[in-house]
Amino acid sequence: MSALADRAVDARLDDVRAAAAEAGLDAYVATSDESIAYLTGFRPLQLERFFGVVLRESGAAVVVPKLDEGQIAGASASLERISYEAASDGIPELVAALGGARSVGVEEDHIVLARTLALENRGVAPVPAGSILASLRARKDAAEVEQIRRACELVEVGLEQMFAELRLGDTEQAVNARVEGRLREHGATDSHPLILFGENAANPHAQPGIRKLRAGDVVCADLSARLDGYWGDLTRCATVGPAGDWARATWAVVREAQAAAIEACRAGVPARDLDAAQRRIVEAAPELGQCLHGAGHAIGLALHEPPFLVPRTETPLEVGMVFTIEPGLYQHGTGGIRLEDDVLVGPDGPQILSTLPLELVELPS
Repeated sequence: MSALADRAVDARLDDVRAAAAEAGLDAYVATSDESIAYLTGFRPLQLERFFGVVLRESGAAVVVPKLDEGQIAGASASLERISYEAASDGIPELVAALGGARSVGVEEDHIVLARTLALENRGVAPVPAGSILASLRARKDAAEVEQIRRACELVEVGLEQMFAELRLGDTEQAVNARVEGRLREHGATDSHPLILFGENAANPHAQPGIRKLRAGDVVCADLSARLDGYWGDLTRCATVGPAGDWARATWAVVREAQAAAIEACRAGVPARDLDAAQRRIVEAAPELGQCLHGAGHAIGLALHEPPFLVPRTETPLEVGMVFTIEPGLYQHGTGGIRLEDDVLVGPDGPQILSTLPLELVELPS
């Protein structure tokens, strides 16, 4: 991830402190890769070792294992650097950095139970408060939006190159591996291609296998890539040869559903309303397939982050949020069709960050 300007880091640290104080917390500990990156510009490789950013009223510190000490050398001067030796599990250093704080907010979806118990044994009371950072991270500034836009451009190149290189007889595994390599060549630091052929695409999260590409197949290609810390995530579909009746009709319905959800992507609208907008359309065509998922999810430092565009999410959209909008229909034994773009909640309405055409691609057979 590109180094953050000290003033941007300081503003983010202040925002977390203020939100933690408003919640009645003495301190806050950020432990997820994405939140550490958000507050420091450094994305750790978290294995068994502890990493964390500690925010207190009196200051802030980043706690890392000694072998990662060099990677935080460029962090904001307002962050105290604390490293620990291999003989420690990092908890004593974390407790010391908390400076006697008792009520401590944590990212409950990330911190492991063993560490919360270790904190409790030392007189610290961990309090679930992941929503504090999730809410702040959900509202992207102009620089973050531009980074997501650039990640989308990278994914667009990957999709176009993938379709151009597809050949009859290619296996799903080979194509996914090739695409991952291409994305890395173009600068991606991480990627998750999910390219499925024919009936396999009826399961949206199927594992690519040895299924070979055949004439008449529908290809569902979901590509995501991380560039300079931020993700882009797009899906397009293609037919091998002229599109058949099912593919053409399903694409038209899914495209209409996406347009409806994008139109609803406005400040003040509850997140669940975007799902309702697409669901009204796709569920009106049961003969074409099933609606198996929500309208999408927020995207940024994490590929999938809240708010999620599902029926249970009442969170109102805010200017600066970025979402994938990805309705789909899936028919067992036939295939799946999904259309996905990344959309910014702008001050004057939705702004699509990707530029790929919305047509169903027809490949030579």
